[in-house]
Amino acid sequence: MLLMKRIWFVIFTLHACAAVVWSQTDDAMFSQYFTALNYYNPAYAGKSGGMNLMALYRMQWVGVTNAPRSVFIAADMPWVYGKVQQGIGLVVASESIGLDQNLNIGLQYAYKRKLGKGTLSIGLQAGMFNKTFRGDSISIPSGSESITPDDEAIVKSSLNAMAIDMAVGAMYHTDRYFAGIGAAHLLAPTLNLDENTERKIERFYNLTAGYNMELKNTLFELQPSVLVLTNLQMVSADLTARAVYNKMYNGGLGIRISDSGKFNAATLYLGAFIKGFRVGYAYEFPTSAMNTATMGSHELMVTYLLKLNNKKGLKNRHKSIRIL
Repeated sequence: MLLMKRIWFVIFTLHACAAVVWSQTDDAMFSQYFTALNYYNPAYAGKSGGMNLMALYRMQWVGVTNAPRSVFIAADMPWVYGKVQQGIGLVVASESIGLDQNLNIGLQYAYKRKLGKGTLSIGLQAGMFNKTFRGDSISIPSGSESITPDDEAIVKSSLNAMAIDMAVGAMYHTDRYFAGIGAAHLLAPTLNLDENTERKIERFYNLTAGYNMELKNTLFELQPSVLVLTNLQMVSADLTARAVYNKMYNGGLGIRISDSGKFNAATLYLGAFIKGFRVGYAYEFPTSAMNTATMGSHELMVTYLLKLNNKKGLKNRHKSIRIL
């Protein structure tokens, strides 16, 4: 009897969270993944060639109760020790979805080596993953016969658990293109929220790639990119094409495709470079059944790049930045 109550409780919780298949993961989804590459792969730390600061905020499925809200904050820079090129960084990712609150904090290190016309980078991230389940916020529908407030299966307090979390990755880039592979939640930890509640953090793999394509009109550049995510059971792919005008303004379109080949979402991108600052906005419209419940998702991004100059007697100079 207790088992049946727990089953009904799980069904109720999923309904309250308004979740879909992909939201079973513990990682946020970002439309502007091409600006947050170190979120997926620590090998990208130090890639920009300067001290790079960024913040990204996503409001997913606006209008849906308890829909995901995600924040990503990062800082990274190149580091030279002797003759060894390296990169270091700090990433902080927070997401609330339904009654769950996830917090991931990690320190990143990347070893870099010249290879051919480009640079090969191997990265490692170490930190912690914290999950909170807000059981004290559970609302029982009035008139429910299957679930009552005094049901022993219902968590009535806030639960919290933390575990060591790691990620690894490799990346190769030149002035024109980049490609990387990474693995997040390498240890796949299990979080014991209490004696009866546990959550397993799934290991995820990713592929990222992009290219700067020069056009006959030198004022324009075309920049296609791709992100593929998988846990070896399901796959999601984001395909993006953006155009940059005069190295200042950019815009483009993107689509998300599931492993079944279904077209799940379409995205519009707008952005600009202004005196070292880079700002971006993405509007994502779901083409799945979610479009009956929401008009879409919004995403805001800002970065600042401080170019580093190690020559004595010279001050750091500010420059606008390129997409890559």
